[in-house]
Amino acid sequence: MMPRLIQPLRRQLLRLAGVLLCSPVLVRAADKDLPSAVHQRILATLDAPLPKILNVQHLALIRRFNIGWSPVESGAPMLNPAYPLGKGDTLQLAMQAIASKDAALAAQRLMEAALLLPHFVQMADLKPGSYANSKAPFTLTARHLTLLRQQSWMSLEMLGMAAEDYLAEGYWPTPSVDGKRPYGDFTNYPVEMAQVLGLPVRKEANGNLAITPALRAELKTLHQQTMAALQVFVREAGLRRNTV
Repeated sequence: MMPRLIQPLRRQLLRLAGVLLCSPVLVRAADKDLPSAVHQRILATLDAPLPKILNVQHLALIRRFNIGWSPVESGAPMLNPAYPLGKGDTLQLAMQAIASKDAALAAQRLMEAALLLPHFVQMADLKPGSYANSKAPFTLTARHLTLLRQQSWMSLEMLGMAAEDYLAEGYWPTPSVDGKRPYGDFTNYPVEMAQVLGLPVRKEANGNLAITPALRAELKTLHQQTMAALQVFVREAGLRRNTV
C-alpha cells in the first residue's frame, strides 16, 4: 500500500470506531477548536518521555477511563478515543478528576495516563470475583487477568496516525490493543490464548498449531469479554507499585 494512502484509511477507521463507540451519531470528542495551549500541551506530552511514576492524578483519571472495543480485525479493547472519560466534555471531566482549573495540565495528565494504561495493567492487581460493570455485574476470572497482562498494546505510531490527525478528526490520541495480534505474534489468536492459559494445543501434520472447535469458540468468547474485564480492572484494581 502506498504511504500516502495510509492516513486517509486510518481516518476512515477512526470514523468507523466513532460510529461503533458513539452510535447513533458520530460526535466529536476532542473539539477541533481546543485552546491552542491545550493542543500544544497534548502534542508536547506525547513527544516527551513516558513518566516513570504513576501519580495520584494519573490514577484518578485511570479510574474514570471509558474502555471501548476496537473494530480492527478480530477486535480488541481500547481506550475510547471519542469519550476517554465517559460521555461529556473530556477536558472538563479531566479537570474535575485532577481537581484543577488548569486545562492544559488536565490534558497533559490525561495523555500521560493514557500512555501509562498498558503499564497500569502490569502494575496493579485485582482479585477474581463479581464486580459492578454498568448495569450488569461482571465475573472477573483468573483467566481474564492472565489475558489482560498478555495483551499487545499498540503505540500511536503503530496505529499509523500522528496525534495531530487524531485531534483534527475530533478524537483524543488513545492506545489500543492490537486487534490483529492481540496476544503476541499469532493472527490465529485463540491458539495463542490457549498457550498462555495452559490449555491443550496440538501440532498438526503440516506443523501448524491447532485447538478443538469447542475450545476455539470458548476462547473467542473469552476474548470478547476482555473489554469488560479491562473496564472493571481500571476502576477496581489496586496498585502493587507506582513506578514503571
